[in-house]
Amino acid sequence: MPESEPVTKPETEPETAWEWQYDLPENHGLDSNAPGRLHEALDPTQVLASVIVKDGYIVDEYYKEGCDENSVFLLHSCSKSVTSALIGIAIDRGYIESVDVPISEYFPQIAKSGSEYLKQVTIWHLLTHTSGISSADTDVWEDWRSSENWVDYVLERPVTSEPGTVFSYTTGGTHLLSAILQKATGKTAYDFGREYLFDPVGMDSVQCDTDAQGISDGGNGFYMDVYDMARFGQLYLNGGVWEGRQIILQEWVQDSTSLQFKRSTGTADYGYQWWVRKFGEQGYDAYFAQGHFGQYIFVVPDLELVIVFTSSHTGSSSMYWQFVTDITDACEAR
Repeated sequence: MPESEPVTKPETEPETAWEWQYDLPENHGLDSNAPGRLHEALDPTQVLASVIVKDGYIVDEYYKEGCDENSVFLLHSCSKSVTSALIGIAIDRGYIESVDVPISEYFPQIAKSGSEYLKQVTIWHLLTHTSGISSADTDVWEDWRSSENWVDYVLERPVTSEPGTVFSYTTGGTHLLSAILQKATGKTAYDFGREYLFDPVGMDSVQCDTDAQGISDGGNGFYMDVYDMARFGQLYLNGGVWEGRQIILQEWVQDSTSLQFKRSTGTADYGYQWWVRKFGEQGYDAYFAQGHFGQYIFVVPDLELVIVFTSSHTGSSSMYWQFVTDITDACEAR
């Protein structure tokens, strides 16, 4: 996987004139010294940019040399949360019936499969990484990405567990969701998102890679600048509403960011392509999008807090857990 480095921002015209407002952190219950402490902690790391949004205001920004609010980064697996949003919008608009639809309705080749488990896989299983389809994220990643047809490659992987019983993180499963979006709507996930999500919310930096068949790389290929990452987090914090418009159904936002499957190991559980866990001494419920090399969108609803990081960091997630813990602990309880 390539590291996340800035790319050129596209020329687009958003539908909204909404712009970020700025304020001092102490005006929103955040210790005035917290941003400085965070910056000191970020300086020796590979974090390239960070934004803190409190009560809908940007109260802190951090950029390494060569980066600013207009720098566009590959989100890696934060892309999965974007694809989840688009699935929710497609269901709300009637393109997809529900999360319970078997994926065989979109991939007729499954009928010829010798795997009875594969025939049982639904959209819900893909959303929660419980399809049982053997992951293409580790030893076979390069084989998958260099294959002629990513969808066929994933569907030909072994199904190693009964759907709904085992969590097995697989970017290939999210790529199937992107393919389902394209089959259901007649548009790529990117173009569908442009119409129903990105333009209405003013996310004008969004770009997306595709596979050889022109299917948006919904599991790993979206790009954004940090302001648009923060907009996406704020949209979820708002219950899917932007400037009075219900962009994403509130029920979908709730379901996506609530526990859908409890993992047997690890420090976070899973919703619909969003991670969920608690942060801080008060144990605040939070959810977050997470991407390789340190791309994050954290949302802490009880504190009206959104925190974004983009990075070329290859290490553990624990560093980011500590950053978010320190910020939540520096906020006044509501």
